[in-house]
Amino acid sequence: MDFDLVVNSRRSIRKFTDDVVSDSDILKIIECGIKAPSAKNRQPWRVKVVSLKDKDMIASFLESKKSDDDISVLNTANVIREANKLILVFATPSYNKNDVLSIGAFIENMCLKATEMGLGSLWIANTDKVNYLIKDYFEVDMDMISCVAIGYKNQEVHARPRKSIDEIVL
Repeated sequence: MDFDLVVNSRRSIRKFTDDVVSDSDILKIIECGIKAPSAKNRQPWRVKVVSLKDKDMIASFLESKKSDDDISVLNTANVIREANKLILVFATPSYNKNDVLSIGAFIENMCLKATEMGLGSLWIANTDKVNYLIKDYFEVDMDMISCVAIGYKNQEVHARPRKSIDEIVL
């Protein structure tokens, strides 16, 4: 697939089919993430691909933190349950701002690879509300920066409005 086509067709997918994404496809997605640029080549990312039982536990953690003014937490829990795979992305110890930027590039590469492969993905931020619970549950001594839901799309999402080049170039 042409790179411009991949970039222009990438969408945040929140509804997935029950079709199974193979472990080899997940490894291809992670390998593409590894090729992302990173400050001083620190490659500060570590990942855990979670099982069905573990996805349900993470969704339960989120549901326990829901407040009446934040329905997005429940929506995120539903996406986590529906996605076929969930990739947790952790920062190596003593990470800094540049490492977080590098992890963002790592995640974007994974989302673009998923799109190229005909898969849907969602870069999830709401899991920061339960980072400490996830760290304890998996016995990981690293902060989880974000996670990525992966699966076969069960929705067509139209492009969201983007600012024009004139609006962003100073």
